[in-house]
Amino acid sequence: MLASVIVLPCLLVAVWLVVQYALAMNVRHGAQVAAQDAAIAAATGAADPNAVAQSLMSSLGSTASDVSVTVQTTGEWVTVTVSADVLQVVPLGSFHVSESASAPVERFVPEDERP
Repeated sequence: MLASVIVLPCLLVAVWLVVQYALAMNVRHGAQVAAQDAAIAAATGAADPNAVAQSLMSSLGSTASDVSVTVQTTGEWVTVTVSADVLQVVPLGSFHVSESASAPVERFVPEDERP
């Protein structure tokens, strides 16, 4: 009886920690995909990178909140950073993910200007 009083709460905490880790990894993967697709959209000029990233992050539902998208263009490269807070299952701190992706800006170079 005494063993179950000690073991059961430890087991429950361990299960909740695994669930929290799984949620954090799911949101991290979603942010990574959103950053990659937004970087490709920005590099090609096919779509608004903010809209692309926000759309993909909204597919995660309530597991991701306070989503922010930052797009930086420096010469020939575009870098997109997607950050979000993870749904808290265990009240032991907060969980925040941030993923970045870069892509070269596509541009047309006429044949006579090519090296």
